[in-house]
Amino acid sequence: MKKYGLLLRQPQQKKPPRPPLPTALGFGEEEEDDVEKEISRQAAKKKSLKDIEDSHKKALEEDPSVFDYDGVYDEMKQKIAQPKALDRQKRESKYIKTLMGKAEERKRQHDVIFEKNLAKERIKDDHLFADKDKFVTAAYKRKLAEQEKWMEEERLRELREEKEDVCIAFLLLI
Repeated sequence: MKKYGLLLRQPQQKKPPRPPLPTALGFGEEEEDDVEKEISRQAAKKKSLKDIEDSHKKALEEDPSVFDYDGVYDEMKQKIAQPKALDRQKRESKYIKTLMGKAEERKRQHDVIFEKNLAKERIKDDHLFADKDKFVTAAYKRKLAEQEKWMEEERLRELREEKEDVCIAFLLLI
């Protein structure tokens, strides 16, 4: 990117001095210098290792779980996976319960209508079979009683809905 206008000279930053190049084989200084350099290098290395070890100890004293990377990672993954597992367990279909209830209600209504039609046919044919005995099972009696109970519940529900219906109540007030 080219700059325009008055450009002030930036002061040059001082570069760290380069270490001297190693001398070629055979032309090196005395071996004592090499030994001294090696000793100082090892001492610096030991000092840095000790400093690192001290900082590790200090960090562990402050928080024992500071280097527990696997545990933290597992916790993160578990927190992510837990809502998904709960969602799978809790997930229920939104509409199937109401659909099943409505289907059951239609089936009951159909049975009631069928029974009423059957009763009408029996009344028509009563004169043909007046001399015969009528046989009704206990299961059929239970079914009829259950239908009567259901019809009564439906009638009460419709009455309750009429009372709670705001539109009709409002029209009656006018």
